[in-house]
Amino acid sequence: MIKVVKFGGSSVASATQFKKVKNIIDSDKDRMFIITSACGKSDDEDHKVTDLLYLCHAHIKYGVPYDDLFNMIYNKYMGIKRELNLKVDLEKEFNIIREFMDNDVGVDYLVS
Repeated sequence: MIKVVKFGGSSVASATQFKKVKNIIDSDKDRMFIITSACGKSDDEDHKVTDLLYLCHAHIKYGVPYDDLFNMIYNKYMGIKRELNLKVDLEKEFNIIREFMDNDVGVDYLVS
């Protein structure tokens, strides 16, 4: 039987958590399709990425600079990439996201 599994929030909030997710996936060969959602909080000082995206959209809507919020998201994912030694071009993806944000992206698209 083919299984679809979803991970998000605190289960993908850090490189350590991603390693746990990998072990869960690897433990069952039927887990063929893996879906992830935004990173959650890794500790009490951290922020949920979805919350930061909603804040970014509110900043865009009211003409307030959102660079600091965007950089928090960027740095979170780049830290995970670095710790896991991933060879994916996240910079390219973040440039695409930033371009959408600079062109009045809708809130539903941004947070999905």
